[in-house]
Order: sequence, then C-alpha cells, then structure tokens
Amino acid sequence: MTQSDEKGTACKNETGIAAGTAAEMRVGYPLKIDAIVLAGTHRNPKRLITGKNKAFLEIGGRPLIRHVVDALLDASGIDEIFVVGPVEQLNMALAGVPSRVHTVRQEGKMLTNTWAAIYASESRHSNKPVEQVHHRPLLIISCDLPLISGKSVDDFIVRSAAMDTDPHHPVAMAVGVVEEGGVNMFYPEGDIPGIIRPYVELSFGRMRLANIYVARPRNLAHQDFLQTGFTFRKAVDWRNVVLLGFKFLRQPGGWGAAWLTLRLQLTLMLSRGRGWMYRKLRSGNTKAWVEKSVGDVLGGKVRIITTPYGGLSLDVDDEEDYRVLKQRYKEWISIHNETDNSL
Repeated sequence: MTQSDEKGTACKNETGIAAGTAAEMRVGYPLKIDAIVLAGTHRNPKRLITGKNKAFLEIGGRPLIRHVVDALLDASGIDEIFVVGPVEQLNMALAGVPSRVHTVRQEGKMLTNTWAAIYASESRHSNKPVEQVHHRPLLIISCDLPLISGKSVDDFIVRSAAMDTDPHHPVAMAVGVVEEGGVNMFYPEGDIPGIIRPYVELSFGRMRLANIYVARPRNLAHQDFLQTGFTFRKAVDWRNVVLLGFKFLRQPGGWGAAWLTLRLQLTLMLSRGRGWMYRKLRSGNTKAWVEKSVGDVLGGKVRIITTPYGGLSLDVDDEEDYRVLKQRYKEWISIHNETDNSL
C-alpha cells in the first residue's frame, strides 16, 4: 500500500436494466477503472459513531473500510484504489493490502476529499494523454458498507457501462439506486431488529440511493453543488427540503431541480394514503425527468442505475444501524451472497 501525492432475455425496462442478468449485458468499460473510497473523518462529533470515524468500526471481525477495500480488490473491473481519509489510521486498518491500494490525506469536506483522490488517481496515469485521463470513468463509493462484494461492484460497473454507449455524449454520473424489493428483507421481523430506510416514490418503483456511483467528475460543470446535495441528501424533514430548495434556485436549472425535490417529498408524504393526488404525482416522476432535472443542476449527463444488491444501500448512518448490522451481519451477508449466486 502506498500513500499518494496529495496534489497529485432482454429488452430494457424503464429503469434501464435488461431483463437478463448483468453478465448478459456488456462486460464493462474497455479498461478497468479506478475506485475512490470516501473515508474522511467528519468534523462534527455528532456524526461520529461511538466516537469513531465510521471507516474504523468493526463488523464481522473487520473494520468497515476493510470490507469495502477487500471487495474492490476482488472486483475484476477495478484497477487502482484510492482511499481518502486520515492516512495514519487508514494505513493501520489496511495493513498488508496490495500496492494498488493508495491512501490519500483528507483535506476537508466530502467534495474536497473526493477531488484529492481524483488528483491522486490522475497522477498515476500521467503518462497518458491529459484529455484521456481527465475523462476516464471512476467508481466512487462510501467506506461503510459491510454488505458488499466484488461481484456487486462488478455488476454495477457492467450496468453503468451498458448505459454509457454514446462516445460523443458520455455519462457524467451513473447513480446507483435500489428498489424496495431489494431492501425489505433487511426490515425488522417481529422482535428481531432490522433497518428501514426512506424511499423516493418514482413512476418505476419505490427507490432509495445506493452508496455507489460511476462518474466522470470533470464532465460535471457544476461540481460544487455535489457537496450541497450530499449534505441534504437525507431530506427527512421540511427544513432540509427548504434549505436544499434555496440552494437549487441559485444553480443553472435550479428551478426545475427545486420542483423535483419538493415534488418527490410531497409524493412521499402522500404515499400512505395512496389517493389520486399521490398516483398522479408518482406517475409523473419518471426516470427521464429525474435524470434530466439532476443532470441540469449538476451540469452533465446523469443516468439512474438500479442494482439488485440491496445491501449497497445499508451504510452505517448512526449507532442503531451499527448495532443492528453487527447483530445480523452473518445472516445478511448470506442474503447478499445469494444475490451473487443468482446473477
């Protein structure tokens, strides 16, 4: 491990997923892609779990960062791996990993850290034409995913590549989402604890964000907005929704994106009654509209990629998540492995 220079059957449905398995689609991108793992320590002590950076919490006998890095090492579509965070702790947690894993010193907020890792990745390819280096796809993933495997990573890469076929207008960001059916096996069962996440009500299903992306960051014209979107991505109450709405309004395409945010929140609020207003709003929340609205505000082509691996949406948000994931890890990782075997 090295520490990098800091400067340095088959018709597709509406979700874009073929009816066959990922293996029946394209094999992936022409070349293996680099991976960026976000493992920065949050400056707000309230965002720490049991007083720790989430990357170093242990589940199943390994720190969470090791779960993620081991899966990336096992993925056939991944080349170099760049882990950004507190390098001294990362070096200890990742002791013994191959030299293609690099640690990158954290520099601040999520977006700043991401770019530190992007620059580190680009510096490893400095022998190639700059244009080629700047527009390579990169996998971007969080550090706190105990239910992850190399196959789930490869599956997402294949699905992203299958939606990225126009060389003149490549996808700037492929956003991973999970359908409710891929997550409900992790719900509580009677007295047995589980995890329930909020969903977004779209015309093609009840979806929630996974914690995996394939992106060409330099193809996003409005990169600064990624930090805003990340900060308020939970949108669990109206205060966050209103704050996010005002941020949207100051961006190109912001009015459309603000309406998207408010409309999705309203659809979710009406989902319990499932009346005519809910059905009307939900039917209009199409994949094409969401992709265009998000793409307009980010300044690049966006595609939604549905992954069958529900565990990719189960990051460690708080101490209760950590407790439940520790308790049910063996059972839940076997569910994940069953998904591996079924594709």
